[in-house]
Amino acid sequence: MSKSMSWWWKTPPPTLHLIYEGKPVAELKKVKMGEEQLFYFRYLAAFKQAHLAPLPGLPESKEEHWSQHLWAYFVERIPDIRRPEIEAVMRQRKINRFDELQMLAELGSQTITDPFEIRRAA
Repeated sequence: MSKSMSWWWKTPPPTLHLIYEGKPVAELKKVKMGEEQLFYFRYLAAFKQAHLAPLPGLPESKEEHWSQHLWAYFVERIPDIRRPEIEAVMRQRKINRFDELQMLAELGSQTITDPFEIRRAA
C-alpha cells in the first residue's frame, strides 16, 4: 500500500468495527501519533465472550496492537485495485486508493471465507 494521505480526511479517520453475528467484536482505526499515522487494533469484550480464536497476526494476548502498516489479515480483504471492475467501483464510489481504511470498508467488508464483516463505526 502507498503512504496514507492524512490530508484527505475532512474529519478524523473512520473507526472500523469487525462484526460477528451482528455485534462489534473488534475495532480498527488510524491514529496520529506525533508526525506518524499508526494503525490501532483492539479486541472488544464481545470477542472474548463469543470464544473466538484470535485473528491471524493479531494474537489476543495483547489488548492493543499498533503498526505502521495495515495487518495482512485486513490487506488480504482488499481486492486488487488494478482490476478494471474494481477501478470502476472505486471511481463510482469516489474511493481514495491511498486510504486503506476506506478501501477496506467499501471493498473488503465481506468475504465468503470469513465470518466477520467490516463496517464503519456509528
